[in-house]
Amino acid sequence: MRILSPVRKRWVVAGLAVSIVAGGCQSFTGGNGKNVFGKKGPGRNGLMPESSELLDPLGARNPERMILQDLAPGQIGTTFKTMGFKKVDQDAAKAAYEAGQQLYQQALQLRDSDPEDKTHLELLEDAANQFRLAGHKWPDSAVHQDALFFQGESYFFCNRYVQANRAYEALIAQYSGSRYFDRAEERRFSIARYWLGRAREEKGVKSVAPGDPSRPATGMAGEARRILHRIRLDDPTGKLADDATMQLAAAFMEARLFQDAADAFEDLRRSYPGSPHMYNAHLFELKCRMNCYYGRSYEAEPLVKADQLLRQIVQQFPNQATDQEEYLAKEASRIRHMLAEREYSMGEYYENRGENRAAQLVYQDVREKFPDTEYASAVDGRIEAVSDGPPLPPQQAQWLVDLFPKSEAAKPLIAAGDREGILR
Repeated sequence: MRILSPVRKRWVVAGLAVSIVAGGCQSFTGGNGKNVFGKKGPGRNGLMPESSELLDPLGARNPERMILQDLAPGQIGTTFKTMGFKKVDQDAAKAAYEAGQQLYQQALQLRDSDPEDKTHLELLEDAANQFRLAGHKWPDSAVHQDALFFQGESYFFCNRYVQANRAYEALIAQYSGSRYFDRAEERRFSIARYWLGRAREEKGVKSVAPGDPSRPATGMAGEARRILHRIRLDDPTGKLADDATMQLAAAFMEARLFQDAADAFEDLRRSYPGSPHMYNAHLFELKCRMNCYYGRSYEAEPLVKADQLLRQIVQQFPNQATDQEEYLAKEASRIRHMLAEREYSMGEYYENRGENRAAQLVYQDVREKFPDTEYASAVDGRIEAVSDGPPLPPQQAQWLVDLFPKSEAAKPLIAAGDREGILR
């Protein structure tokens, strides 16, 4: 067998690592529901995403995914140790967990005593490695649950937020009833808000330093929105559910995804009627609905919903509405003008087709519904014009129509009152 030189060995290992990261964990999944390492397949008790999550437009939760930071010099050894079959070794798991706890507590003490000293960051990274090993050595256990949480905490406090979020996601996916659930969701909420702020600051920046463990390599705002979406789905009645929904809707609005933003604001209004975000949800949804309306040639649903929202704001929030009185009055005028325009254009459509009776009814409707708009005065002349014409346009090519047989009403199989025919 040919012996590889040390230099060539390093290149082989590096090539294998890059191929693993590029292919993602799905490349290790077989057709039998398990991956080649024998790990569990889809399901709430596994680490792969559920089928319902795979259809999620914001992306599935996949806490087994490997990322570039796993190949950092201080972590690549642990990464390769945790790849492969999970051979249960309870003693080794407990030893690794205890070692991780010692490093974790030591790091926090150093941080509290001297916040300027960065030594604690290395200790936290070492602690995270120990927690990873502990969870790998004893899966589906109390040690595994604790190790996942403290792995996330270690990564979180050493500013490795991508890996921290992955550990929290693994904890939530496998131990949805964990005592650490609320803490993990709070951390993820903080990470998502941090990434949204970073994305706002870096908007327009052409190049960003690669390899930053505190942020995703690409799609930082999109990943933040995905986390917020998962938070509200993982715990729809939790204390962060309405906050996550509001933050998600605002993020959609900032990204000019007005339809998604409007739907998220509507979900907040309907699902959390006692939320302190109710007024802002109404107001911002109104703005988004108006941005979703593209004119009279398109559907009227955004405009109709905007009209309903404006009425609800005035009725439910009279004090707050006073502060926005000028804006709301302006939007009310715009909405009525656009609705009148739609009705008037429908009347023009019927008039151009020669359906004068239908056009007359539509024009009268415009005059009655929207008397305070310019279209109300414009319809008077139109009503007089169409009332003088025939109600329906003349039939074209009447001779061709006469060639076809006239349809007759279908005769009943049993004559009315023929009870004898039914009883036979």
